[in-house]
Amino acid sequence: MRWAIMVLVACLTAGRADADSPAIPPAYVVAAEHNGIPPAMLYAVASTESKVSLGNGIRPWPWTLNVAGKALRFGDRASACRALRNALEHTRIVDVGIAQLNVRWHPQLFGVGGRFGDPCAGLDPYANLDEAAALIRRHFEDSGDWLIAAGRYHRPAGGRPAARYREAVRQELLRLGRSLEQVSLTSTSGHGDSALTQQADHQPNLTWITPSPRPVQNDFVWTTPSPRRWLAEVASR
Repeated sequence: MRWAIMVLVACLTAGRADADSPAIPPAYVVAAEHNGIPPAMLYAVASTESKVSLGNGIRPWPWTLNVAGKALRFGDRASACRALRNALEHTRIVDVGIAQLNVRWHPQLFGVGGRFGDPCAGLDPYANLDEAAALIRRHFEDSGDWLIAAGRYHRPAGGRPAARYREAVRQELLRLGRSLEQVSLTSTSGHGDSALTQQADHQPNLTWITPSPRPVQNDFVWTTPSPRRWLAEVASR
């Protein structure tokens, strides 16, 4: 019941965007508002990190890894988890999940004492988005600019890699029908101060249902696809 209420409020919150623009899926609204960042920015970052082309459009994909520069997509969480455990036997340069949190560069998240004591917990898209939003927020507090914050999410040291990433995120925002001005106007300074985000904090019973995969890109390896129904509250737009 609490999740049903949360999703309903999230749908209303997402609907505040321009009526001609696609709505941001409520899972992103929840994680973004919990950390005080614009939902469109979080969605654009996730899409930049893990998007795939499916039969129902382009979507961020939760069962995504990048192992030492090699992008991998899996059809279900169990397959991604097995591959993650195998990869960590050889390298810690592994990006995990829908927003591609890195095991090596985010040691505060992975390992003993971190949120993802079990590395496969990083595949959970709700927790993954929550931590990604928190990182973006911290970079925004340092820079005062959401696009710079997105670039530093990818590469804190900045430089050309961060600049390329900023442009990729900007293009994702345009695909969503958002301008940088709109993103700045929808930012929030608080953390979890709405009724929605107060209910959303670390819900243990949320389930991410995977869409039916129809890959058309050639820059990653698709592994063990498993047809599933797409959960509209999480990824529809």
